[in-house]
Amino acid sequence: MGGVSALDHLESADFEEFAAALAPDVVWVGLEPGQLCRNREQVVATFRRALESGKSGSPEVVAEAEGRIVVDPHVEPPNEEAPELHFVFVVEGDRIVEMRDYRNRAAALEAVGL
Repeated sequence: MGGVSALDHLESADFEEFAAALAPDVVWVGLEPGQLCRNREQVVATFRRALESGKSGSPEVVAEAEGRIVVDPHVEPPNEEAPELHFVFVVEGDRIVEMRDYRNRAAALEAVGL
């Protein structure tokens, strides 16, 4: 395989390395209807806006199941709408091809069958 491994960079503080692990056609589904990114550029722009507004994170992989990774982003300050926000990343090969937001860890774990 070679190249950048998505899992290797999920817990890294290096945003550029994380962005490089995103597939060009990655899809990110947010918590609410209409919250959708359809490619790497849109995902990166959304993360950059959050960083520029003073948000930060310390991503922690909390579970893995068949190409799906549950991540607690530890957003600071916490997201008002979802203070326990978690992501599920779908990985194919060495790229993140899909991201989904969940309101809490239990919902994210349930989504991956854990």
